[in-house]
Amino acid sequence: MGNEAYLQPRVVEDFATRSALTPAEVAALGEAWPLVRGDVLDVGVGGGRTTGYLHALARSYRALDISPGMVDACRARHPGVDIRLGDARTLEGIDDASCDLVLFSFNGIDYIAYEERAQVHRAVARVLRPGGAFVYSSHNMRILGGAFPPVSLPGVKVTANPLRLAVRIARAVAARRTREANRRRLAGDQVMAQGHAVVNDEAYDHASLTVYVDPAHELDALAAAGFVDVVTIAADGRRDLDVLDDPWIYYVAWKPG
Repeated sequence: MGNEAYLQPRVVEDFATRSALTPAEVAALGEAWPLVRGDVLDVGVGGGRTTGYLHALARSYRALDISPGMVDACRARHPGVDIRLGDARTLEGIDDASCDLVLFSFNGIDYIAYEERAQVHRAVARVLRPGGAFVYSSHNMRILGGAFPPVSLPGVKVTANPLRLAVRIARAVAARRTREANRRRLAGDQVMAQGHAVVNDEAYDHASLTVYVDPAHELDALAAAGFVDVVTIAADGRRDLDVLDDPWIYYVAWKPG
């Protein structure tokens, strides 16, 4: 997927400084509120943005991430918490039917190859108890309009100080070159298909590939994995909209009880 960006120290540091829940996350966790107080698995935990909230509420809390740097950062921020290196595609080491709630926040599922996305759905279904919930977010293909986004251009904040302005311009030029180089490197891996796209978007200077899915396509995929009664939530926390046109969509999917 070309996502070496998420192993870089500057990206790990960025994730380690984040703390707030988004309105969509508050709404999504509210949908499954009784389960938040049960046995929680926090997948793709990053720097521990969600750990402080969930660990305080859950009967038991475990977290995992595929990046060693992210795991180290999360452990440093939340000492004594069960934080492990692990792969969302297998959830190896997590027993069958041992979780009430699985959270995969901040579009983490979108940095797994699209062809392996169903593995995540199945692994989560395996570890959930009957009546458990899978809460996660994903980029919305509908915002693309059938076209890949252009390389984003860095802005320059104007200042009256000529030396400071020169430094800012030089940094913007360097950033633009980096973004254009990353686009050239990853452009051939972009895909526009029925129901999903693989996109070299602006994240971290266009250094990664991101999966975007059509919400209708994702609902079908969740049903194929055995999930039912899926709730969709927009960025501002509104649920089950007729038109799902937000950049990110949250899904709350239930394992049959």
